Amino acid sequence: MFPLLKPVTSTIIVLTAVNIFNDFVNPLYFLPGADNATVQLTLYNFTSLYKTEWNLLFADIVLISIPPLILFLFFNKKIVAGMTAGAVKG
Repeated sequence: MFPLLKPVTSTIIVLTAVNIFNDFVNPLYFLPGADNATVQLTLYNFTSLYKTEWNLLFADIVLISIPPLILFLFFNKKIVAGMTAGAVKG
C-alpha cells in the first residue's frame, strides 16, 4: 500500500510546502519586527503609499519564486504519475 501512496505523499508535500512558504498574514501579525521577516513580508516592505521600488520588488519576486519551482521540478514525475495512475484503462 505504501508504494501506491508515493504520488499522493509527494503532492501533499508540494502543496503544504507552497502554502507554508506563501503564508503572509501569520508572520505579519505574529512575528513582528525586521529580524523575523519572512520572504513574503519582504514584498510588502518594498511598497509604500507614495513610492514603490519596482526594481527591488521584481528582483525579490524572482528570488521568491525559485524554491517552489525547484520543489516542483524535483517532484514532477511523481505528481504526474499520481494523476495518471487511475486514469489509464488497460
